[in-house]
Amino acid sequence: MPHVALKEICTLRQWSPLPRKAFTTSGYPVYGANGNIGYSNRYNHEQPVIAIACRGNSCGNVSLTPPFSYVTANAICAESVRHDILPLYLYYYLKQADFSRCISGAAQAQITQKALGELPVPVYPLQQQELIVKHLQKADKIIRLQQEQIQALHTLKQSFYTECFTTYTQEHACPYGTLAEIATIQCGKQNAGIASGVGPYPFFSCAKTPKRVNHYHFDCECVLLTGNIDFQLHYFNGKFDAYQRTYIIESARADISVPYLYAFLEHYIPTLQQQALGGVIKYIRRPMLNNIRVPMLPAPMRQQLGTFALNISRAEQNATQALGKIQQLHNQMLKQFFYNTL
Repeated sequence: MPHVALKEICTLRQWSPLPRKAFTTSGYPVYGANGNIGYSNRYNHEQPVIAIACRGNSCGNVSLTPPFSYVTANAICAESVRHDILPLYLYYYLKQADFSRCISGAAQAQITQKALGELPVPVYPLQQQELIVKHLQKADKIIRLQQEQIQALHTLKQSFYTECFTTYTQEHACPYGTLAEIATIQCGKQNAGIASGVGPYPFFSCAKTPKRVNHYHFDCECVLLTGNIDFQLHYFNGKFDAYQRTYIIESARADISVPYLYAFLEHYIPTLQQQALGGVIKYIRRPMLNNIRVPMLPAPMRQQLGTFALNISRAEQNATQALGKIQQLHNQMLKQFFYNTL
C-alpha cells in the first residue's frame, strides 16, 4: 500500500491567535490545543476542518470542527485535502496516528508544520476509504447515543433533586439540621500511594474510580467525599479503605438514611465547589461540612430520594462503563483499519 507525506495530500496552515477579548458566551465555536475552548463572533472556516493540536500536553489531539468555526494558532489545520483522499478518512487516520516523531520542544511540547508535513499517510483506494469511514461513523453514532443517555440520566437526576431540595423546601416549612448534628464525619488514614489495581477491597481517593487494596480499616454504610481536587462522591456499604483527604460520612440518626445523605450531598456538590478554598488545587475543611444545613424532608420523601439516588447512580455507572467499552472497541477498530500502515 503506498504512503505519502501529509503535506502532499493537504495544505497545512496555522491561523492567527484569537485574543481573549474576542471570546463570547455564544456564537461560533473556537478550537485550540484542547478542542472546543469557547465561542466567538468570528470564524475562519466555513466548512468542517481537521485541527491537530500543536502546543503543550495536548499535542497531537485531533478534532473535526463543525462548519463556521474558528481555529486558533494552537492547532494546525489540514485544509484543501486532495481529491482522492476523503477528508473523513484522513481525520480517522490522524485520530490514531503516532505523532511522537513530530513533537519537539523541551520547555513546552510543540508540533511544527514542517515536522507534521512529513507524517506518512496510507492511501487506500477510494472505495476502501469509503468502507472504513462508513464503519467508523456507525461506531461514532453509537458513542453519541450512549453519551446522550448519560446526559439524560444526569439531567433527570438534577431535575428531581432540584424539585425536592429546592422547590419543595421553598414552598413548605421544612426543618433543617446541620450535617454535624445528623451524621458522623471522619477521614481516611492512608496515603494514596498504598493503592494498586489489585486487592479484595476498594480504596477511595481523589480518583473517579476506586483502586484496590489488600486490607481495610472501615466496614460501614457511608458516603465518601474527597476533600480536594474535584470532590468525588461515592455511596458504599461494606469493607474498604480510604485516602486521608477523603471524608467518610455515616448517619447518626435512625430516621436519616445514608442513601438520603448521598442524594442531598450530590445536590449540594456545586455549592461546595463554589465555597472551596485554595488556588490551583481546591479543597474543603471539616467545619465547612459540619455546617452544611440538610433539609429534613418528610420521611416518605427521604425514602424515595434515597432509593432514587442509588438506582440512578447504578444506571449512570452502567451507562458509563458501557460507553468505555464502546470507545475501546472504536479505538480497536481504528488500529485494525490502519494496522501496520506506518
